[in-house]
Amino acid sequence: MLGLCGALAMATFAPERADAVEGGAGFYILGSRTTLGGAVPPPGTYFMQQFYGFEGSSTTNVTGGNGNLLLDFDASAFISLSTVIWAPDMAPIMGGRPYFLAVLPVGNKSVSASGILTGPGGGILSGAVSDDNTVIGDPVLGGGLGWGTGPWLSSLNVLVNVPVGEYDASRVANVAFNRWATDITGAVTWIDPASGWQADLALGVTFNGNNDDTDYHSGDEFHLEAAVMKTFANGLSAGLQGYYYEQINGDSGSGAVLGDFEGQVSAIGPAIAYTAEISGIPVSFEARFFHEFDARNRIPGDTFLFNVSFPLGL
Repeated sequence: MLGLCGALAMATFAPERADAVEGGAGFYILGSRTTLGGAVPPPGTYFMQQFYGFEGSSTTNVTGGNGNLLLDFDASAFISLSTVIWAPDMAPIMGGRPYFLAVLPVGNKSVSASGILTGPGGGILSGAVSDDNTVIGDPVLGGGLGWGTGPWLSSLNVLVNVPVGEYDASRVANVAFNRWATDITGAVTWIDPASGWQADLALGVTFNGNNDDTDYHSGDEFHLEAAVMKTFANGLSAGLQGYYYEQINGDSGSGAVLGDFEGQVSAIGPAIAYTAEISGIPVSFEARFFHEFDARNRIPGDTFLFNVSFPLGL
């Protein structure tokens, strides 16, 4: 265990690094492929506006030979993600229909932390820190291939985090990650138009690079997402969805003061979707809510996703 001063400094001046991967979360948004993950759009250009919200808190109690360390964390985020998707009308690649995308995140993160360290002799040290930051995050580039026309659809998708967003290593709340990262996700969707039932499953891994400013190499991350949805006669879809997340190898580097510190969490919640025609343009709306539980080395909380998408150039 760290010495008294070192532990307190870690608790109060580096809370973003005390929650699994650096910053407390990877760039891949958990739950983003719970529904229709196996589908890719038909040829055309599309715009999607996504809003991501998170609020969570945790208390960690660590006991060792040098005393007891009590840490309290509160974190919230609200991120706007503007996405352009292009599905070219071209010959299939490996039998699949290609698409490409670019994402620009802009938003706010807020973090507060407090720590109380009780030494073996009864001495107490305490401290607190908070930060609130609204900036442009790292853009994300990606694409993929899709197969099938129904009832089975499948896709292979790649996302790359490009570390050029606003980042400050001295802050504890950063929207940008300041590291290269790549996510590879495969997804399958089954749709039965006659009954209106739909089932989805997506499996993926995020491979994280090194943050050179903090010498922190976040461990790689596994995520599983699933959903069951029902579409009704009026076009409204509703169902249940969830995800499971686990860090599959530990953090490393001199900035990883807590060592491996591998995170894990599960979540479940409702989803609802509806497509309406507005001025002759089909506009899709979707809302998803997740409540996290069974968290380990990670701040659990509640997540809300709201998406609006429509084709361009009709």
